[in-house]
Amino acid sequence: MPWLAVPYTDEARRSRLNRLYGIQGIPTLIVLDPQGEVITRQGRVEVLNDEDCRGFPWHPKPVLELSDSNAVQLNEGPCLVLFVDSEDDGESEAAKQLIQPIAEKIIAKYKAKEEEAPLLFFVAGEDDMTDSLRDYTNLPEAAPLLTILDMSARAKYVMDVEEITPAIVEAFVNDFLAEKLKPEPI
Repeated sequence: MPWLAVPYTDEARRSRLNRLYGIQGIPTLIVLDPQGEVITRQGRVEVLNDEDCRGFPWHPKPVLELSDSNAVQLNEGPCLVLFVDSEDDGESEAAKQLIQPIAEKIIAKYKAKEEEAPLLFFVAGEDDMTDSLRDYTNLPEAAPLLTILDMSARAKYVMDVEEITPAIVEAFVNDFLAEKLKPEPI
């Protein structure tokens, strides 16, 4: 562990940092820039996925491919998840490219206001993780399937259309942010 860490026995400092950064559990690795601004709250996940630290300091990607190691992020707040009907990386990559401009636009809008983006963005292929998520949230097997999952509120928003286009994704996100969508229980 080549980085600075707060000793577990230093309860006063740990308590201040827990409040400052909203830390809910351990282990937690938050990566800061030299000015003390958060680069990522997912340092632990990044280290597990990048043991050689090639992507350090792990600036957040606008769109993530859902995996066992990053699924914990689904609990952080509302997440747009685009389910695709293929184990083929080509389809997942095309889905990421489809939603990336929308994700970047939302992230930039909130960053300009010095706020965290209200959504995380994921693409989910066909694997055991995705099957478990569909089962847990009682989602249909349809693909493509555009959803917003809010695990903490135990709510889901589903757009089941034949074809997912950037305009459909953007309208879905904007309606969600404007609270125009009716949640379904998870």
